[in-house]
Amino acid sequence: MEKGGIKMGPGFFKKLFGKREEDSSGMLWIYSQCDKCGEKFRTLVRKYNDLSPTYKDDGPAYILKKELIGACCPNRINLSLEFDRNYRKISDEITGGHFISKEEYQS
Repeated sequence: MEKGGIKMGPGFFKKLFGKREEDSSGMLWIYSQCDKCGEKFRTLVRKYNDLSPTYKDDGPAYILKKELIGACCPNRINLSLEFDRNYRKISDEITGGHFISKEEYQS
């Protein structure tokens, strides 16, 4: 389709607005399990949207704090993660649960 001499084919708006494709480097899955009831959680973190900047010269550049509440019990699981300026995870803490692997989550 042409409009005013501009060719508007497939992908035109992606090129126009520079839409960033979501790839695995922009997302992080966190797997955890409740210490009380054993419920498993899979939490998606979008590095470019969900992280809060710290605006500090020293220490982590970004932080993430999440509270998870499952369907099985009222126990609260608190996640606290820190990331460097390149969005690489540099530390993680959890209370009320523990981190598990993707394989443990799927079993």
